[in-house]
Amino acid sequence: SMRACLLLFLTLLALLPAGLGWSISPTFQLHFSRSPARATTCEVQMELKAPGQLVASTLAAVFLLSGSPLPTLAVSGGVADFGEIAGQDMSGGDYSKKDFSGANAKGTNLAKSKLKGARFFKADLTGADFTGSDLTAASLENAKLDGVVLTNAVLKGAYTGTGLERAKDISGSDWTDAQLRPDVQVKLCKRSDATGTNPKTQADTRESLGCP
Repeated sequence: SMRACLLLFLTLLALLPAGLGWSISPTFQLHFSRSPARATTCEVQMELKAPGQLVASTLAAVFLLSGSPLPTLAVSGGVADFGEIAGQDMSGGDYSKKDFSGANAKGTNLAKSKLKGARFFKADLTGADFTGSDLTAASLENAKLDGVVLTNAVLKGAYTGTGLERAKDISGSDWTDAQLRPDVQVKLCKRSDATGTNPKTQADTRESLGCP
């Protein structure tokens, strides 16, 4: 699986224009689905810098590891949609598939927002409020999540990493088919606020987390 990730990384490098002196910081993620299909995906995220400027905050590609010798690529890139939004009230908005990669969103109010497929790679979400928000298939890898509020949030199929265990509140949240690290899943299940039913999906929080 990791060999396939490296192949994807080398393929992405071949897509970059030559002669700009790129500085590249790659991050590899493998996601194992708990769905019946047991699909496995590989995501490669790269911060790209040319001399004196940030050319692209991230370049990402995802493919299914289905045994094919050459993966099919789905590539997206470009400058993030949001940067400095700390403390702002952005509640109730539609930010589906928007890119918050690297954004400073400390204390930002994103409650009751549509964030399907949104990317928060390396974003600072310390104290951000996602109460009642739809984060279906959102990417939260490498984000700072200290004190983040996920009350009644929908995180179905979301891609996550470490830090979720430091969230302020997860009551009523739906984690159905979310990609969770086993150690993080154990810590979330031990929380006293891993309770309730999501008001939108009617999913039981503990059941969606796969808690025993």
